[in-house]
Amino acid sequence: MLRVRRYRRAVCQHLLLLAVVCGAMVVGAQASAADSGELQAMPATPAPGSGVVTLSTNDYRIGPSDQLEIDVFQIEELSGVERVNSRGYIKMPLIGSVKVAGLTQGQAENLITELYAEDYLEDPQVNIDIVEYASQQVTVMGAVKKPGVFALKGRTTLLQALAMANGLDGLPDKEGVIIFRANTEGKVVGYVVDLAQIENGEQGDPEVIGSDKIVVPVAGVASGIKGITDTLRGFVGFQRY
Repeated sequence: MLRVRRYRRAVCQHLLLLAVVCGAMVVGAQASAADSGELQAMPATPAPGSGVVTLSTNDYRIGPSDQLEIDVFQIEELSGVERVNSRGYIKMPLIGSVKVAGLTQGQAENLITELYAEDYLEDPQVNIDIVEYASQQVTVMGAVKKPGVFALKGRTTLLQALAMANGLDGLPDKEGVIIFRANTEGKVVGYVVDLAQIENGEQGDPEVIGSDKIVVPVAGVASGIKGITDTLRGFVGFQRY
């Protein structure tokens, strides 16, 4: 029990230190970028061709642990919510196990429609909604009540991701929230977001995507810390949202 408490204390201290450090990084980065005029905008949605998984498109392929809501039109007994198992299968009434991993939403709908039409239903209509993208996750840390890794549930914005972490905690720096995002080349950019402006409706609420790391720094950090960005593999700098 003592070891568990020590471990939890160490984790909390690590997250707090990381939040403080990131706050210092933002201060230094904002000043540097302002002098060079290199600040660019973070897209509210991922840019086409960026290589990241955009959950709002029909190209997403179902993966293990994703949760699907399956509706067979006007047949409640065949409808329900199913989670994809580790082998990529879901279990459906009458037709049994169906492999859906690797399929798009539309392909899975067509497959289940065909299986029911073969022996059981005449002209079945099947609709599938992916209600939880368990294979796509974001990390939320810093001045939040429940830091951790969370599965995306459909299209998810920054405010929704923070809500999954039970909201802000302590003394958060709302003007310096950071979204770390990597591109296909492995380069990581820290997008600096003014959460207060989003809450006031002055800015749009940006969409987060799988593998994003969201850091809410602790307010009151006045000095920069040199060399911190060297610990972030592929880190290329900060940009303003």
